[in-house]
Amino acid sequence: MKNLKSLFIIFFVTLLSQYIYSAEYLGKNIDGIEYDCTAYSYSTAKYYYVTVEFSGDEATITFSNGGYITVTLDDEVIDDPRSISAYDYENGVFWELEVDGLD
Repeated sequence: MKNLKSLFIIFFVTLLSQYIYSAEYLGKNIDGIEYDCTAYSYSTAKYYYVTVEFSGDEATITFSNGGYITVTLDDEVIDDPRSISAYDYENGVFWELEVDGLD
């Protein structure tokens, strides 16, 4: 019985944390949905046509060649889908995302 109670608590906390820290736009959870996106890299000074999938304060950018990076959003609450600032801590690069389909 004690294990069942512990399992329930862990499940509840995990479920709750997904909703507390989800990426959102206009009050709507946008986690787990793949969007078309134009991404600007401040490192290369180039635009890339990619897809992006949000997960809390992170976003996974997938390139047309199959490569991907995970960036951290400045804020998980998105005010303007045409100007989302993010940072790639692994490579030390700032990105600016313009996401289609959120409006």
